[in-house]
Amino acid sequence: RAGHGLMAVFTQPLDLVSLAGTDGVGWLVGLRDNTTDINARYNAVNWAYVELAGHLKGYWRRRSFDYTSSSSPVLAAGTRAYDTPTTAGAVFDSVGRLYFRRSGIYSDVPVVGDAEWLEKSATASTNSGEPQFARLVQTSSAVRLELNRPISQNFIDSIGTLTLEYHLAIAHLVNATDTTVLPRNYVHLIIPLAAWWYALSQNDHKLANQLKPEA
Repeated sequence: RAGHGLMAVFTQPLDLVSLAGTDGVGWLVGLRDNTTDINARYNAVNWAYVELAGHLKGYWRRRSFDYTSSSSPVLAAGTRAYDTPTTAGAVFDSVGRLYFRRSGIYSDVPVVGDAEWLEKSATASTNSGEPQFARLVQTSSAVRLELNRPISQNFIDSIGTLTLEYHLAIAHLVNATDTTVLPRNYVHLIIPLAAWWYALSQNDHKLANQLKPEA
């Protein structure tokens, strides 16, 4: 079936044109060149990629970001809200863990819901210290971590680093040579689902029904 007997002819790791091309979606839907409806096939690959990879939160989606006095955004005394990472290719999707280390000893900062945060937060400048818990908020331009209290200068001087482990958002593949974040033994699973999406987009319901079991 799709991908299992074709891996030898694919480039490794599988890129967008391989997934959509004559040995990928094109093979399943009967298109023998890499020009006919290639944009529609690219779209189908991206729909399948986001649908599949978006549900999986394995190590391949795990990233880490350190808030420090020299990071961007900077960890600053008196500040309790920090934007999550927006670096291209590593845009924040969801929290894994938030923590810091005191003398090498791990200390967790739980990310809680709004109700618990509002009940326990103390946001006056006189309440500054080390974070005990946090919540996520959405601004007009970014997802932000809001700590229950402002960071103190003592926290910066003695600890210095607040670490966010997070799952990155699944971004569409744009260029023909773009590759996914999935491990190599998972990437081929995109092909049958993308072929099914492609068939639906062409109103070819007979082909879509044939592809559905594998998709």
